[in-house]
Amino acid sequence: MIKMISLTLLAMMLFYAGCKKDQGYYDYQNQLKKYDGNTYDFLKEQQQYDSFLLAVDRVQLSDSLKSGAYTVFAPSDASFKQAIDNMNTLRTIQGRALMNISTVPYEQLDSLVCRYIVRGKVMADSMLLQDGLNLPDVRYGYTMHGKLNRTDAEGHVKGGPGVITYSDTKEVIYIDRWSNATTMAIDIITNNGVVNILEKDHMFGFDEFIPRMNPTYSSPWNSDAFFIPGVIGLEQFNRGGNRVAYLDFSSANYGGQYRPAESVDIANSEEGGMKVGWTETNEWMLYTVQVTETGSYNMTLRYGSPNDNGRVHLELDGIIVHGSAIFTPATGAYSTFRDVTTTVQLSAGNHLLKLFYDFANFDLRFLKFTPIGRPLPIPGVINLEDYDAGGEGIGYHDNNTGNNGGKWRPGEGVDIDFSKNESGGYQVGWTEDGEWMNYTVDVKETGFYTAATLMGSPNNDKKFHLEFDGLDVSGIVKVPNTTDYHKRQYVTATVYLTKGIHVMRFFEDTGGYDVKSVTFKPLN
Repeated sequence: MIKMISLTLLAMMLFYAGCKKDQGYYDYQNQLKKYDGNTYDFLKEQQQYDSFLLAVDRVQLSDSLKSGAYTVFAPSDASFKQAIDNMNTLRTIQGRALMNISTVPYEQLDSLVCRYIVRGKVMADSMLLQDGLNLPDVRYGYTMHGKLNRTDAEGHVKGGPGVITYSDTKEVIYIDRWSNATTMAIDIITNNGVVNILEKDHMFGFDEFIPRMNPTYSSPWNSDAFFIPGVIGLEQFNRGGNRVAYLDFSSANYGGQYRPAESVDIANSEEGGMKVGWTETNEWMLYTVQVTETGSYNMTLRYGSPNDNGRVHLELDGIIVHGSAIFTPATGAYSTFRDVTTTVQLSAGNHLLKLFYDFANFDLRFLKFTPIGRPLPIPGVINLEDYDAGGEGIGYHDNNTGNNGGKWRPGEGVDIDFSKNESGGYQVGWTEDGEWMNYTVDVKETGFYTAATLMGSPNNDKKFHLEFDGLDVSGIVKVPNTTDYHKRQYVTATVYLTKGIHVMRFFEDTGGYDVKSVTFKPLN
């Protein structure tokens, strides 16, 4: 009975919010709206958010709304109906089977649902800042944005009710590329969180629902293209599904250890990380890549096979890459891996890279591209196993002479192991205080850059810094406790770099972490 009274009062407040008028003059005060229950139950009792809750249930976020401290920007059933109807109209034209919330790709739905749930109890007044407020999403920390504006009331500029502009930033700084939604009610307090109600004309997924759920073109697995030079974990092929982002002749993912809704067969690798297996001749996978400069590259494929005569080649934007054809001699078993390297010529720019199986009898781990006879370019990714030649005291300093990992450059003292999770490649481990590695780099333009270091650690109070030509450019960067050496996240610093050739040093102020790479992107 108490909840029914609370709901009735809440409905009255929502209806009359912003409509209080006294002789032609609005005297608006933001009313605090409270619900005696958790966020999930509030949305359920409104009977207007059933589609959202069905999606929440499917991506296993129900408990978060029942007990976690989160702020929800709730899209209505009408928002979902518009998105689903538009998608199925297109699918009907294309002769494809219809889909609904229960059958759309799980990983895509997960990404979109998370953008409506942000961390912490965030009240609207905290979004009154001139630039609004960045809001990390519940599961992946994806950046959403909230900005509170006061509407005009008759006789009083900015004297009306508050309206939040809620934006999907696409993780870019350019506001004109954001997708926006507005609220119709804000600051509804539940026992464990805050709810804001989005306008009914908002289409779920902002502008991404149809291309994600019904793609006719592929898009990067991560938010950005893979940098070349760099490493491509082959399980991270593009989004888009079968015959769009890849071709796989079986409908099931026989490995089932990664991206289980896709047809590409992915299993855990015997040496750590992932592998693509159960390969068949004429299958292929696509990767969106950004080649940072035109030139020649060593291309290394890591694979395993009990058979000779396996063959693959690369295509760039549909054109075969000269020199990319690789034969894969027997390694002894699918579980025994080795590298095979060839030289390719690549042109700078954004491209669609296809890995094509001319004759398939192998398991595939990753591709690695390194420039030949040139410094590592910035912007781009610096894989930390690619430190300069010269040995101890020149290319690196390590407190012991042995390579504890022994998986790359085994005759040198830097300790290098395989990356044990997705994305392939290597990482530097067994780090100790005062160790360092040097990298000759070519900064293409003077300016500010974000330097995002991918690392993992089960320890607290660890740190490092970046130097260019002996000058500390990053300041001390603290390493977060990610709970495991192989459970990684990006740690970001802003640095100012000048155009030209430099020596970058990764300096370990303390050890106690594994580190994979540093990715430099222009700040603007």
